Amino acid sequence: MAAPTVTPGSAAEEGGRFPAVRGAPPWVGGIVGVIMIIGVWWIASLTLYQGSGAIPTPPSVVARFFDAGQWSATLSNAGGTVGSAALGYLWGNLAAIVLAVIVLLVPPLEALAHQIAVVSYCIPLVAIGPVVVIVAGRDAPSGASVVLAAMSCFFTTAVGCLLGLRAAPRTSIDLIKAYGGGAWTSLRKVQLISALPSLFAALKIAAPAAFLGAILAEYLGSGGDSTLGRAVIAAQSQSDAPQLWYLALVSGIVSGLGFVVVGLIAKLVTPWTAGTDVPAGAT
Repeated sequence: MAAPTVTPGSAAEEGGRFPAVRGAPPWVGGIVGVIMIIGVWWIASLTLYQGSGAIPTPPSVVARFFDAGQWSATLSNAGGTVGSAALGYLWGNLAAIVLAVIVLLVPPLEALAHQIAVVSYCIPLVAIGPVVVIVAGRDAPSGASVVLAAMSCFFTTAVGCLLGLRAAPRTSIDLIKAYGGGAWTSLRKVQLISALPSLFAALKIAAPAAFLGAILAEYLGSGGDSTLGRAVIAAQSQSDAPQLWYLALVSGIVSGLGFVVVGLIAKLVTPWTAGTDVPAGAT
């Protein structure tokens, strides 16, 4: 029997064209991507936008992070925005989960629930934001921020929760019914547990969305004076490009932290979703 022919480079192809990069930890790729983005940013600031200054150089923006007075003001502003976003995140996700459970227990309401979810997703927040700000008024300065934050995460969580509830093993549900259990028992014993991975995946996406909705409401006039949205307005009125970019980076960091925190909670609550390798010979 003829031996298999090994062409030059086939071993390299089996191990990947760049075996050193392929075997590196995942965070190495993230660092390389960040360095490339900063490089493009720096080149653009020194060439295309050197005259206008619309894109500041990275050092001018990074310098804001080492300004003690700037940090004090940023933490004060971020506290109000994060508080409104967290409250909207709580109410929006709670409403989405309740809606998904109602649809599961009362199937005839599914069409109505889908319409509510789609309408909440299709309404432009920029268009409805000023209306909510006026309705909230001065009596509830952060009311619009909470509402827009809730609307930003409602659709994602509702869809994720409903898909997770419907992904429950049919055999487990039939077993509960065979022992005399009803829909509520199936929901508590099987479907809620099966829905946790999909639910947490939606909750991770909803965290940055809620923060974005809160900032948008503040930019439209909600939340009072000590918020990130008002800080953006002040920097924009003064044409302070480094400050605007600094606030954008701060907002991105806060959103990313929200995503990471929910992800860590998901790993603690649903450890079975992180697959583990079975040692050789264990079976």
